[in-house]
Amino acid sequence: MKIAILADFHLGYAKFLEDSFEQAGDAFSQACKAADLVVILGDIFDTRIPKQEILARSFKLFRVAFEKKWDARLVSYDSRDGRKNYAEVPVVAIHGTHERRTKELVNPVELLEKAGFVVNAHSATAVFEKDGERVAFQGMGGVPEEYAKSAIEALSLKPVEGAFNIFLFHQSMKEFIPGEGLMGVEDLPKGFDLYLCGHMHTKMIEKLDGGTLLLIPGSTVITQMRKEDMEGKGFFIFDMKKREAAFHRIQTRPFLYDELEFKDAGVEEISRKTRSSIERLLKDKEGEKPVIKIKLKGTVAKGLNPSNLDASSFVREFEGRAVVEVDKDLESESLKDKIEKLRNLREGKMSVKDMGIEILKDKLKQYGFKSNVDAESLYALLSEEGKGVSDKALKGILGM
Repeated sequence: MKIAILADFHLGYAKFLEDSFEQAGDAFSQACKAADLVVILGDIFDTRIPKQEILARSFKLFRVAFEKKWDARLVSYDSRDGRKNYAEVPVVAIHGTHERRTKELVNPVELLEKAGFVVNAHSATAVFEKDGERVAFQGMGGVPEEYAKSAIEALSLKPVEGAFNIFLFHQSMKEFIPGEGLMGVEDLPKGFDLYLCGHMHTKMIEKLDGGTLLLIPGSTVITQMRKEDMEGKGFFIFDMKKREAAFHRIQTRPFLYDELEFKDAGVEEISRKTRSSIERLLKDKEGEKPVIKIKLKGTVAKGLNPSNLDASSFVREFEGRAVVEVDKDLESESLKDKIEKLRNLREGKMSVKDMGIEILKDKLKQYGFKSNVDAESLYALLSEEGKGVSDKALKGILGM
């Protein structure tokens, strides 16, 4: 049998609403045509309580599975809470962290289950058969990260004899994402032939001990705008006989990424280089409205703060040509440095006035004013209470 493996549709994702449906629809349609079984590893929806308009569009998306005559059939279904299966198509799913609700409430994947669109493998065992070949799915939907290990232990999962056994889950893993208390490969239930994981949005293939594969198909829509998203989106098809996985790309909105490094840069320099980078990335992409992520790294000039750069100005400037996001990972003069400078001034037994003049001199220098500016006169002018500073006096002192 061939198994299509998809994850993280995030249907209804507000930033890219149409992309979420178009790209998930493309992936699901291709998967149904190419495989004997389809698996979806959670976060089908972007929210715990999708709007009715989102649910209606999702029902239409899943109707595609009913257009095919499937040869694989469900031969047994056993859930730990006694619920029944209503699906007549071999589409297996679990819920994700975006869909998780408290036990007594219905999550959106359970709604798909009751409507007959999916076989819910959360806390259940579903066995399918085709031409004498059997595959057993057991799953754990998304749980809070700190409970993942104990939740797997509580399920006490055991492989089904005479079947190819697959464990489905939707969690972060410490091997791929840094974080305290995350589950790892060692926490996976033993004896399964294949492990499939959702939640992480970049596709990965990991070979575990004994050659068993762990597959992470990634999302079908861009949500995190990381450099890895440039690799493209799609789904896996796993061939049970060959024990091989092939990745199938889907058509997506272009995603472009760039990192710019700065050292003691001013706002004008950062703005100019950011704008130039966006224009360069847009070359040959006009009309496609790509997603562009620019990450700004390094330091700004002394006296400046990263907040002085209005990143939203690039969003507005290129609106209509691209969806732009600018991530400011810039550092300014640290609080520690500022405290140390004031301490040195105090230890030099300078008066408050003298300290103020020295700080003003530094600021004038940082902003590019001439070294012959009369800082003392400027300080005196700015310090006068109850009097407005005339433009003429100010320009005279600054040599403007």
